[in-house]
Amino acid sequence: MSFSIQYHSKFETGKFYHVIAKAVDGVKLFANDENKLYFLRRFATYIPAFADVYAYCLSDNHIHCMVKPKPDEEIDSYLKSIGDENLTITQKRFLADKNQFDFNELIETQFNYLFVSYVRSFNKMYQRKGGMFNKPFRCIEMENDAHFSQLIIYIHANPLKHKLMNDFTQYHWSSYQTFISNSQTLIKREEVLEWFGGSHRFIEAHTTQADFYYKHNLSGE
Repeated sequence: MSFSIQYHSKFETGKFYHVIAKAVDGVKLFANDENKLYFLRRFATYIPAFADVYAYCLSDNHIHCMVKPKPDEEIDSYLKSIGDENLTITQKRFLADKNQFDFNELIETQFNYLFVSYVRSFNKMYQRKGGMFNKPFRCIEMENDAHFSQLIIYIHANPLKHKLMNDFTQYHWSSYQTFISNSQTLIKREEVLEWFGGSHRFIEAHTTQADFYYKHNLSGE
């Protein structure tokens, strides 16, 4: 699987991105499953209102997700609905003049808020100091539509690549199981399943392609 070598693409509305946040050397992002669950709750607070989420996977020292920033008008409507007193400085600047505002800054800042929020809570809980994520986080624009299914599979099968589990479909900290269930979710499940041609083909593509990519070390970054 090949992806662009450009790791710092700028967010634009309507485009798909692979976001990768890696831990600083020697740091584990999660001490236990409760930490992972807390991170996902923080993720749900900071990201889906600004970008549609198509897949994610949490590992001990890095995080993958696939997102597509929402249109300006949807973000505008959301920010106006939560009240001026709840807005950040960046969000207020976006509302004040969207035509002159750097859209990339808005989405990038939301991810940074997510990481800072998690690190503060983690540090408080474990009485530690210092950062946990490399800066800046990686953001890779999808080169074309052909990479849509490849990226979904790459993210879900990441536990296989890093030898976290022999059967990545049973890994609890990726979005894979969300796609084969009827549980409530913020993931764009129906859109993804439709892209693959239904749940059966979704499962089949993951089973056959993940095995090929990772066993032959063709998974790329």
